[in-house]
Amino acid sequence: MIQRQFMQPDDMWSRVENDELLYVPVVTIHGSDHAHIYLSGQVPRKPSGEVVGVGDMRTQIRVTCENIGKGLAHAGATFDDIVSSTTYVTDIMEYYKHSDERFKYFKNVRPASTLIEISRLGPPDAMIEITAEAIIEPERLRIQS
Repeated sequence: MIQRQFMQPDDMWSRVENDELLYVPVVTIHGSDHAHIYLSGQVPRKPSGEVVGVGDMRTQIRVTCENIGKGLAHAGATFDDIVSSTTYVTDIMEYYKHSDERFKYFKNVRPASTLIEISRLGPPDAMIEITAEAIIEPERLRIQS
C-alpha cells in the first residue's frame, strides 16, 4: 500500500493566501521497500518570508541549500539521499562563478541534475530556486501524526 504525507516544517516558510496554505514544501510517498521525498522549489528565504542575500548569488545558494537540508531532515533524509534536482537561476554565468558553494552540501553524491536560466523567480529578489527528490529506506522516514 502506498502512503502519502504532506509536511510543513515549522522552520520553513509557508505560502498562505486568504488563510489557506497554498502548498507544502515536503511531500513523501512510501511503501514497504522505499520512500520518495519531494521538495518543492526552495529559495533563499527565512521562515519569516524575507529573501536573504539580495544580489549575492553565493549567499543565496547557501541559504537555499540550508532550506533544502531542513526539508530533508524533517522527512528523515540528508543530501546524500538526493537522486534528482532542478536548479533555476536568473543569471547562469553568476551561478557558475559560485557553484562551488553547492558542493558544500552535495558532498558525497552528484544527483541527476538540471540547470535552467529563467527571467524571474517567484520572489523578485531571489536569484536561485532548487527542487529536489530523495529516496530512502522506509524505516528512516519520519512519520507525522
